[in-house]
Amino acid sequence: MLSGCTAEAPPPSPSATSTPPTAPPTLPEGLTGVPATGGIGITALIPTTGPTLFDADGGPVATPPGYPGGDLGISVVRVGTHAVLTAYPTGAGSDDPFEVFAYTGPASPPRSLGRAWSVAPAVDGESVWVIRQDAPDTCRLQRVSLAGGELGHGQSASCRTQVRAGTPHGLLITINSGVAESTDALIDPETGRTVQQAPRILGVAGDRMLLDGLTEFTLVDLRNNSRRQLSRPVVARTPTVVPSRDGGIWAVDFANPAYRGTSTQTRDLWLLRLAGPDWEHVAAMPFVTEHLKRGGGFDWSEDGDLVLADGVLAAWHPGEPAWRLGKAALPKSSWSGFAVLP
Repeated sequence: MLSGCTAEAPPPSPSATSTPPTAPPTLPEGLTGVPATGGIGITALIPTTGPTLFDADGGPVATPPGYPGGDLGISVVRVGTHAVLTAYPTGAGSDDPFEVFAYTGPASPPRSLGRAWSVAPAVDGESVWVIRQDAPDTCRLQRVSLAGGELGHGQSASCRTQVRAGTPHGLLITINSGVAESTDALIDPETGRTVQQAPRILGVAGDRMLLDGLTEFTLVDLRNNSRRQLSRPVVARTPTVVPSRDGGIWAVDFANPAYRGTSTQTRDLWLLRLAGPDWEHVAAMPFVTEHLKRGGGFDWSEDGDLVLADGVLAAWHPGEPAWRLGKAALPKSSWSGFAVLP
């Protein structure tokens, strides 16, 4: 997901008759919540080297065999109720595409999906879109089944294209990913035709697309291209957006890796309900964290719980008063992001 930062404007100088400014509120350290009596019932695949199947209440369940180790990093993306992992070099940029694997279970080796520069879930939940490299300067967009094997003939594509998510209205991509001139687009993956294009598309789910702007968001109904301006609930940097599995609610994280110009990291999750549309502040937000860049992330469960990693796995169902905290401490190695299974 894309991210950027917007500097906070300096506070105005107080006048002689103004009330002295109050100190900013002290944010809680770490996620607050309540231990669940019977556990929270969440199992997640964590991209440690090699990956760990982790029970929120019991700890590590298994380390699936057959994944690359050594100096390679691992990332994971949920595809429907499945998971796909990518092994990549942790140092400087690589000249070779990355190895992509379909998770097949806690006791079985992964299924190789070949090499690719980027990978994203397809809308069917049973395949992924990848950017393959066919020659030194030639790449193509290709759909690949999780069972193995390419689907269709693919389309010519720039090797700098980043695939992000398949949707009912097309494939969300970033053009010229990693450079200042990048732009986002929703395309027909079968023909390459551009359906929508904008400088920053935060997410697409169901029939809705969310665009980032300087001061507001724009919610686009892809059925008729109608648009509605949405005020940001907080003045903050470009957020990370993760739609719920049914696409009706989006978790929007206004995380800040440099709160008030310091080294303090904060997380601030909000829900955007598309039916309104309206905003709901997630319980116990914002808070100070050490897990924005490693040992953190958030996803949705099949039951509609928002699941957050911050020292432990925690679950929160929209409308509940507090987070339900898992009992097992998460691994402290260098990893980020996870996939809730199934």
